Amino acid sequence: MPRTLLSLAALLALASGGCGRSAPPASEPARPAEPSPAPAEVEAAPSPLLVPERVRHAPRVVATGTLRARQSAQLAVSVPGTLERIAVARGAEVKAGALLAALDAGSAAAARSQAEAAAAAAAVQLALAEDALARTEEIGREGGASASQLFQVRAQRDLAGAQLAAARAQLEQARVHLAHHSLRAPFDGVVTRVPDGVGIAVSPGVPLFGLVGTRDLSLETSLTQEDATEVSPGSRATVRVPASGAHTSEATVRVVVPAVDPATNRVPVEISVPNRDGRFLVNAYARAELAPAAERDAWKVPSAALAQREGEVAVWVAGPDGRARRLPVRLLGEEEDVALVAPEQGPWPAELRVIGSPPLGIAEGTVVAEAHP
Repeated sequence: MPRTLLSLAALLALASGGCGRSAPPASEPARPAEPSPAPAEVEAAPSPLLVPERVRHAPRVVATGTLRARQSAQLAVSVPGTLERIAVARGAEVKAGALLAALDAGSAAAARSQAEAAAAAAAVQLALAEDALARTEEIGREGGASASQLFQVRAQRDLAGAQLAAARAQLEQARVHLAHHSLRAPFDGVVTRVPDGVGIAVSPGVPLFGLVGTRDLSLETSLTQEDATEVSPGSRATVRVPASGAHTSEATVRVVVPAVDPATNRVPVEISVPNRDGRFLVNAYARAELAPAAERDAWKVPSAALAQREGEVAVWVAGPDGRARRLPVRLLGEEEDVALVAPEQGPWPAELRVIGSPPLGIAEGTVVAEAHP
C-alpha cells in the first residue's frame, strides 16, 4: 500500500477514537450552608420529685477520746541522800500517806535529837527566869528591890522565852527535814514506776516513783461547735471502751470549755468517768454517747440527693418552675440510702420537692421537671 494511503488511514482512526469519548459533566453549583440551630436550653431526663418525710429526731452526740487519770504524779524526794528502802512494788495499789521509800536518815535523826535537847534546855531556862522574876517582884513590893533590878529580871525572862521559841523552831525544822527522808503517797493510786534498787544516791526533784489515781477518770475529747450546744455540765453520758467492752452509764459531763480550740476548730469537753471497780484502764481509747437533747423536726431524703462541697451539705430540690437548686441543710444522720436532714433556715419550704435521682452533671438551673403553678 502506498505511504500516502497509510497516513490517511491512521488519521481516520485517531479521529474516530476521539469522537467515542464522552465529555466531562459540568460541575453543579454549591448549595448554601444551612444555618446551625440555636443551642437548646439545658435539660435533663425527667427525675422523680419526692415530698420529704417529716419525722421527730432526738440528736445523738457521740465523742471519742482517751481516758486520763484525774490525779497522776511523778514523785521525788526533796532532800539529797542515799536510798535505803523501797516499800512498794510496781503495780501495787496504795492509799494516801502510804510509805513508798526511805532515805538513810541517821544524820537527820541525830539533828532532831539535838534540837529536842536544845528546846528542853531552853524551856528550863525560861522556868528559872520566870521564878526569878516572881521572887524579885515580891521583894520589890516590900521595898527590897530597885526598879533597875526588876527591869533586868524581866528582861532575862523575856530573853529566855525568845530562846525557847528559837529552839522549838529549830526542833520543828529538824523534824520536817527528817520527814523528808521518807517519800509517801499524796493520794490513793497505783504505783506505775519504782527505782531499780536501793543504795543509790538521789537528788532533790529527780522522779523516783510514778503514781496514778485509777478510781476517778476523765475522758478528754472535743465536739463540733454545733454538737457542743447540745450538752452542758452535768449531762449524763454512756462511756464504752471498744477494746475491752468495759462500759458505764454513770458518766457525766464535767466541763464544756466556752472557747473553740484554734488548732482543731472544735470545743474541748471533759467527761467524768467513775471507776470504783477498776473496769477501765488509764489511757485507754473510749467512746462516749451523750444523752440526747430535746426532739426536733427533721426530714428524710434519699442519700443520692445530697450534695456536699467544701464542708457544706445541701439537697438537690426543685420548685414549681421545675429547675434544680441547692437547699443548704444540716446532716443529722445517714443510714444506707436514706439521710436525715434539717434545713439551715427554718422548716422545710412547702413548695420544694426533693430530686430523688439527680442526673449526672446536674447544676443550678437544670430543668428536671415540667413547670407547674
